[in-house]
Amino acid sequence: MADAELFEQERGRLLGVAYRLVGTPDDAEDVVQEAWLRYAASRATIDNPPAWLTTVVTRLALDRLKSAQHRREQYVGPWLSEPWFDGLPADEDPADPLLLQESVTLGFLAVLERLSPLERAVFILHRVFDTPLDEVAEVIERTPSATRQLSKRANDHVAQGRPRFTADESEVERLTNAVLEAALTGDIERLESHLAEDVVHLSDGGPNHRAARAPIVGPTRVARFFIGIAKSAEPGMEFHQVRANGQSALYTTLHGEPFMLMVSNVVDGQLASSVAVRNPDKLAAFHRAWLAAA
Repeated sequence: MADAELFEQERGRLLGVAYRLVGTPDDAEDVVQEAWLRYAASRATIDNPPAWLTTVVTRLALDRLKSAQHRREQYVGPWLSEPWFDGLPADEDPADPLLLQESVTLGFLAVLERLSPLERAVFILHRVFDTPLDEVAEVIERTPSATRQLSKRANDHVAQGRPRFTADESEVERLTNAVLEAALTGDIERLESHLAEDVVHLSDGGPNHRAARAPIVGPTRVARFFIGIAKSAEPGMEFHQVRANGQSALYTTLHGEPFMLMVSNVVDGQLASSVAVRNPDKLAAFHRAWLAAA
């Protein structure tokens, strides 16, 4: 099989690994492109190209993640990954299809931010892409014993913060519209009725745009926050039903420019959690892809 053909077969999986690690579409694309250049230029015989490419992509992504770690720790408010328009290419035969889908959602990626770069790499390779831990140890250049410890810590962190998740997009879209209508009309009682008792909202506005600086918890607080945001609506604001990170999402533009993207998780007919990206810098790649698709 030609090198280019083999690489294209692996490209979707490699993008999935890279994006789950770095959390930005442009960086993920750059990492995969750099891996291709190294693969194409390699004169050594590569016995297992998929494993070789996975190793290169993971190490390149880890380098980017580690260099960005301090900046993310100093970020104003919660740091959310940049959204990916529509959905990433899926693994052809995933060991756990639900985890593969869930692990690319913005809410799940926010949980992965609690992990160290190495813990994140171990979790993604082992739990999401079903790579044996002994092979993961070789990729991250750690002993099998140390890798098992990293895996345990990562699993514990994810279990503590993992958001509830549903893949029923029609239910998500219906409830998102109901929440939006109640917020725009200021009907706090109706809005609260759509929210779970332990609902959590995360929003990322960066240093220059209005957003909550900490997670908002509870139906009353979340409802008041949504109504406050709705009151800031102005002429030229439009709402679009889109897909982001494989989920139904609400994308708001202002005079045709990015304003906010919100993704919701619905459990038992109520909004259980939501994340909103308000920082326009983080919406730039999404907006380009959305315009191109339109």
